[in-house]
Amino acid sequence: MDLATRKMVYYGLVGLLIAGLTIAAFQVSPIQIFPKDGILSVYLSDIQPDIQGNQVIPFSPLLSPISQTLQRVSFTLLSLNVTIDSVTIHKNGDSNDIGKTLNTKFTFDVLKPFNVSKLIATAEVPVENVTMVDLRVSSATAAIQGQALQPVKVPSDELKIPVSPAVHVKAQMNSGIVISGTAHIVFQGNDNITLTPVLRAGPKP
Repeated sequence: MDLATRKMVYYGLVGLLIAGLTIAAFQVSPIQIFPKDGILSVYLSDIQPDIQGNQVIPFSPLLSPISQTLQRVSFTLLSLNVTIDSVTIHKNGDSNDIGKTLNTKFTFDVLKPFNVSKLIATAEVPVENVTMVDLRVSSATAAIQGQALQPVKVPSDELKIPVSPAVHVKAQMNSGIVISGTAHIVFQGNDNITLTPVLRAGPKP
């Protein structure tokens, strides 16, 4: 075997050895060369409070000996804090889709408008069209001037918000959903405060 042939055999064996080691490495620790997930972030923005009901609430039917009118006590609503502990996203309008839940802990004051959108949650999600977002409200409390914190009633702990138009999550790209709307507050005194959010969601510009 001449020198040229020996070199060809040698380099061929080295090539086979490198190929074998590469295949073994991929089998031990597989690497996804073409990722199929994208990054989805959910934001909250522009929640406008709409307070209904008289904030001057009758306290008792006792008559004043001087004015002979009903005694009244004024309650001032200082804040209304809502805590969201999870966000669930649904795809393609499938009612049977259990969705992907993103755990979080986001607290905001309904009475204070945002100057900028606030990030609620973010996660890697598969490529899909997101058509619905669920926010789970874990607690809601109100601060009233001169009173202890008051619990706030929310008709449903699970706020289901259609996303229109749907947000398409693309592989290896960032996508965003912005939630906005109105928070209707019915305030009728101690232990009688109801919060009814009317929300909408769409793509983040």
